[in-house]
Amino acid sequence: MTNKEIVKILRNVAAAYEVKEEPFFKVAAYNKAADAIEQSPSDVKELWEEKKLGTLSGIGASLEKYLDELFKTGRVKHFKEVMGGLPKGMFEINGIPNIGPKTAYKIALKLEVKNLDDLKKVAEKGLIKSLEGFGEKSEREILEAIDQVQRRTGRMLLAQAYEIAQKVLVWMRKDKSVERIDTLGSLRRMVSTIGDIDIAVATQSPKNVISHFTKYPKGRKIIEEGEKSASILLENDIQVDLKTDEPKSYGDLLQHFPGSKDHNIHLRELALKKGWSLSEYGIKISKKLNYFPTEEEFYKKLGMDWIPPEIRENSGEIEKAQKHDLPKLVTIENICGDLHLHSSFNVRTSHDLGKNSFLEMIQKAKSLGYEYIGFSNHTPALGTHTKSEVEAVVKRQTKEIEQLKSSRVINILNGFEVDILTDGSLSLPNNLLKNLDFVIAGVHSSLRQTKEKATERILSAINNPWVNIISHPTGRLLNEREGYELDWDKIFDGCKKFGKILEINAWPQRLDLFDVMVREAVKNGVKMIVSTDSHAVGQMDNINYGVSVARRGWAECKDILNTLPWVEFKKFFRVK
Repeated sequence: MTNKEIVKILRNVAAAYEVKEEPFFKVAAYNKAADAIEQSPSDVKELWEEKKLGTLSGIGASLEKYLDELFKTGRVKHFKEVMGGLPKGMFEINGIPNIGPKTAYKIALKLEVKNLDDLKKVAEKGLIKSLEGFGEKSEREILEAIDQVQRRTGRMLLAQAYEIAQKVLVWMRKDKSVERIDTLGSLRRMVSTIGDIDIAVATQSPKNVISHFTKYPKGRKIIEEGEKSASILLENDIQVDLKTDEPKSYGDLLQHFPGSKDHNIHLRELALKKGWSLSEYGIKISKKLNYFPTEEEFYKKLGMDWIPPEIRENSGEIEKAQKHDLPKLVTIENICGDLHLHSSFNVRTSHDLGKNSFLEMIQKAKSLGYEYIGFSNHTPALGTHTKSEVEAVVKRQTKEIEQLKSSRVINILNGFEVDILTDGSLSLPNNLLKNLDFVIAGVHSSLRQTKEKATERILSAINNPWVNIISHPTGRLLNEREGYELDWDKIFDGCKKFGKILEINAWPQRLDLFDVMVREAVKNGVKMIVSTDSHAVGQMDNINYGVSVARRGWAECKDILNTLPWVEFKKFFRVK
């Protein structure tokens, strides 16, 4: 039972509740649990085995009981009852962009749609627009959504691949024959999505290493077992490939297999001009193969500095390395704090709660060595709460954080994450915003606007004098939806003019701002901040993935505000 399969089950239960018009809190609870599992880099079944399911945000006592039943028996009696009487095809097409539970129910029931292929056929025949409440536009949007789904790569999120790889590395280090071990491929370059997991080992005893590798407890099947390499399939159907090499030539292997392909091609072209040839085995000069135990020595032989794996994309890094002018990329050790954190405060009014208290998140921040922390709970929706209720929540949070500030356990900023509404206005009025230490503004709804309208919407928030940070600027969700288009020249100009900060959101499914636009922000002199968007203390460790995006975008400390010490950092906000 993989995370993906569990998420699908929980989404189906939520959909069934919605179609049967059960109370909204039931629907929200299951969707929130599905979100938590979807974003978890850990295998949920492993958490269950370790009796740690309760550590996941959104997994309460009742759901923990149902998951326990699921893992023990393969089904849940309650779930079967909830989904009973509904067409099975509804659950196959629910969740496709533009198709919510009630839409899926209507299409499955009226048109006898059983799967994605059936949906495509009825849409192409023009049968969907004939249904009550539908039209040509909705039919066209459904066809576009089907195409989008079919183009999905099925690649893992970086966080999931990283977590799985780390567990394999821990297992491999138990073998004394392993002298050095590293990841390879796109994982070593920390690309946002990953295919298979590749691992390199330096050893004098490859047979011992391979034998140990194929005995990995979470392995389900040995795909290949050779003299110097092997491949296994894990219980979750993820493939892990292992390559070994002698320590004397380990640098050649480590340089070659992370890629990227274009980076390596450019290196080969440079070598050919010298009459040399490059391969995973080393550099051949005058018919003699030269080995290199480290990557640093490999690059040095080519007349350049070592190039960090994250920027090996043939986008100017080779020329910079030849001139000894590579950027000094930001590192995880440089991060001094996190400003995008959702606590369990506002239990009665917030639509998206965190799992942990202010104090628990503060303690986690201290364990990470942070100098400061910022709380930015979602604001209560004005559509479902009166202005006085919203104002009371803001005042209550401010009062509680002021008390925490007085304890001087850590430097604390009091903020909120406000919604940028469709017309560009914000979900909190200015008279409340101005009294906060900082404000994060982000788009969370109506994500299909035109480029022009989406740009105007973001610019409206940038122009607001009380907004400091624009969160997850493109709205993308990896493997689920593409971000909205923006006129980035206007966005960058607005940020520079009004001194606004763009967020690099480290939430595993977002990683937004993404690497290409990070580099453009760097070129344009726009400041950024790396935040985790955490809803539980364990998610605060995701900062690593945000830093990897910053590094892939060539960002240095001077580009990332939360590398600054507190005395400098607080100058960018309204800290009293």
